[in-house]
Parts: sequence; C-alpha cells; structure tokens
Amino acid sequence: MPEPYYLTARRQNRRRLIGRMEHGSGAERQLAAILVACTEADPCLSGACTQCGGRLQLAALDLADRFVRGPARAMRGRMTMITVVPSWGCVLPGDLDEAVCQRVLAAVKAAAVASGITPSIFSLDISFNEDLTGEGPPPHWCVHAAGLATDWFSQAQQARFRFAFPRSDWVKRPVWFEPIDASGVAERYALKPDRGRRVTHWDEHRLNASGGPSTKTTPRGLRAIQADELAMVEHQLGLAGRVIGCGIDDDAVERALGGFNWVRDGP
Repeated sequence: MPEPYYLTARRQNRRRLIGRMEHGSGAERQLAAILVACTEADPCLSGACTQCGGRLQLAALDLADRFVRGPARAMRGRMTMITVVPSWGCVLPGDLDEAVCQRVLAAVKAAAVASGITPSIFSLDISFNEDLTGEGPPPHWCVHAAGLATDWFSQAQQARFRFAFPRSDWVKRPVWFEPIDASGVAERYALKPDRGRRVTHWDEHRLNASGGPSTKTTPRGLRAIQADELAMVEHQLGLAGRVIGCGIDDDAVERALGGFNWVRDGP
C-alpha cells in the first residue's frame, strides 16, 4: 500500500529544511543538528520537527477520540470542527514570534471555556497568506487554531464564542463551525502539524453576484524563506505550545501529551 501523500510531502519538506539550515546562521545550524539527530526512540521534540509533530497529532487524536468523539457519539454521533482566525494572529513577514502564537491559543481556550464549547481540543495552525487580486491585505502570516468539539452547544453559545473574535479588514469570517461526522480527513486536518501557503486569485470560471469573476484560494507549499522563518519560531515555541484541551481533565491531558514536554511536566 503506498504511503499517504501528506507523509511523503512531510518527509521531503523536512529534508529540504535541514539542507538549508545546515548552511545558515549558528542558530539555524543548531536546529539542523537537532532535527538530524531525531529518532523515534530519542525524539527531539522540536516544534519545527514534523516527525515529532506527527506523533503529537496522533496523541491528540487519541485524546479527541476519548473525550470528544466518545461523548459526541453517545448523543448524536458526530463532531464539529471549529476554525478560529483572530485578527491579531495576522502579522507581516518578520513579525511572527512565540508571543503571537501563545496569545492565539490562550484566547481560543478562554473563549471555549467561557462559552461552554467543551469538551474540545484545539491545535495551533499557521499559514502564509498571499492575495494576487490586488484587493486583499498584503502578504502575511496567519496564526490561527483548528479544533474538534461535540455538536450539542446552542446558537447562543456559538454567538458568545464568535463575539470573542470580531471581524476585521483582513479577516472577514474569523470563526467557522463545521459538522464533520466521522471524517478522518477532517480530524487530521484539525490537528495537523503541516504548514502551507494560501494563495487567493481570480477565478474566471466562476462569476460572483455582480457578474464578475469570483475569487478562489488555493493551497500551495511554503517558499523556502517562509519555511525557514516559521521553523525558527516553532522551534522556540516547542510542541508543548501547540495543543490545548478545553473542558478535558488535566490529568488525562497530561497522560496523553506529557511525553511531548507538556506544560505540566515541569519548568
């Protein structure tokens, strides 16, 4: 059976990143050495390592199966994928740092708990967004979160959650709620370790309400300079800063994710 395409791409991108980092600055060469030394028996646990990120994804999916999918099936048999794009998570190239990433996840957790969107589990996601139509924002990093929750929360709870993330000129629709039933692809997407570029362009084959061409956003791979900038930030952030559980027993989260330098492991 052939390897899934996303695993092949993940391995190739990791190899290219190491090759570039080995010829970079002192900090970049140090990161390259860490990634090269990473093995399944002795994982590096760097936030820039997609191998370790893939293991974290599997652990987070197991946690979601137990605390989100289980209760969801008992009630209606489905889950909800939630995507959150805070306006303050959009930063220009060169301005991406740990603080932005930490602020996004902290805000998502606070909103989920305050609105009762629990149990839920969210993972940090980061894309580089480009708009080629000339009508959108300048190229920027988009730090956001994607997660899995049950589906029995009310419209009022959704409204309270949405209120925490207002629209802006750069982010027209900051929150999505999408029922996903038993879609393994959607579950993996919500907790994925892979990063990419989102390119918005005109689609001449689809007309908008005014009769003109509509826009279309297409996923692309990160350019080398983007991948390198992101790798250094995620390395500093670490795996422990990538996943949060909301309304899930802290001890259960620690048992599932403690091996990834979870925050409760110690200083």
